[in-house]
Amino acid sequence: MPKLLADPLPPGCPWSGWTPPNLDWCEEELCAWVVNPADTWSNLAYIAFGVAMALRARGRGSDVLSLFAPASVLVGVFSFAFHASYTYFLQFFDFVGMFVFLFAVITANALRLGWIGRERRLAFLAAGVVLFSALVPLLSETTIPIQSLVGLLIAAILAQEWAAYRRNGPAAADYRVFAVALALLAAGAAFSLADLTRVFCDPSNHWIQGHALWHLLTAASLYAMFRFYEGIESRAAAAPAAAPGGVAQRAADATG
Repeated sequence: MPKLLADPLPPGCPWSGWTPPNLDWCEEELCAWVVNPADTWSNLAYIAFGVAMALRARGRGSDVLSLFAPASVLVGVFSFAFHASYTYFLQFFDFVGMFVFLFAVITANALRLGWIGRERRLAFLAAGVVLFSALVPLLSETTIPIQSLVGLLIAAILAQEWAAYRRNGPAAADYRVFAVALALLAAGAAFSLADLTRVFCDPSNHWIQGHALWHLLTAASLYAMFRFYEGIESRAAAAPAAAPGGVAQRAADATG
């Protein structure tokens, strides 16, 4: 049984027979199938951006970019189900969705850094998701917040990016896009923390909530991260043509 922080729903509500989650966000719980409307419907942003990623990645045959759209949609679906239900059971899958997307980024970086080959990318991603998902029920029995696992993976991504920057230099990627992704993530985290601490809190507002803004801003952050890796691939593809002896150089020599 997890160490619960959230109050259970009143008897007779659609989800009242389920164990509540470990956190209670600001938005008040309704006795309805969608318990927290703002925190629920805001997850459609992940799905919308996932569709946009899928359209941009379509036909490119990219081992990296193909990971992002399914992961974003999964985050949206699982987080939607969790906030609609206000249950510990579906909160677990909310974390699974976040782990899938974070490990999509970690896997992309592992490929960039040469830690794994393309044939092992899915196994690497799946192993990471399974490992961190297994830690969720273990941490639930302690006073350590489950959300700290997400922070740990974000720190790992930043460490990987620093290693890639030192190895490949600033010209290998457009770090302005990466900065945008981090700024959106930081803004979302600030709103979520303000929601949790009740600094920014109107429980009766089912349109705008701090945690709902976390969903909107982090969905945009995930899309910015996708564009960051899209830019890396475009630069890598252009580099051989621009290099001496490349396609562009040979064409110039032939016409010069």
